[in-house]
Amino acid sequence: MTIIQGKFMSNRALGLLCSVIAIFLWFYAIPQWVSAPSNVSRLVLSPTFWPLIIAALIGLCGAYLLFIDNRQTADEIESLEQPENRTTGFIRLFMAAVAMVLFLISVETAGLVIGSMILFLVMIFIVTQTISIRFFVIAVILPVALYGFFAHVASVAIPQGEWMQLP
Repeated sequence: MTIIQGKFMSNRALGLLCSVIAIFLWFYAIPQWVSAPSNVSRLVLSPTFWPLIIAALIGLCGAYLLFIDNRQTADEIESLEQPENRTTGFIRLFMAAVAMVLFLISVETAGLVIGSMILFLVMIFIVTQTISIRFFVIAVILPVALYGFFAHVASVAIPQGEWMQLP
């Protein structure tokens, strides 16, 4: 078996796995474990809406991986960047896990919005090793926009924390 065939088969296996997970989520897990009241006025506010969207996207990714023809020539495979050291990958994974645990611990004090901003910046740094101005702007605007939607449109209480209270 060549490298090309091995990569092709691994994408097929990953596509099959994604498809099975999507079917499990759509037909069993979400109806079984996500309770949805019948008096929800808007579909997008239903507790089952977004999990079903995510399950559908997982299914689409699985179908894409199953049916694409992604065989590459030997020249294309050799021109790809070499993967980084496995130890570096595990260190980054550990740092991300520590950042998420610290986020969960600090939500009471910092609040969900400020904590999300800080976590977003830390995760960007872990992944890219740099923080540019566009990442900084996204890390600030995205949590504030989500807070605005959930607090003012969906009327969902968001934990504010002790540092600052948002309107």
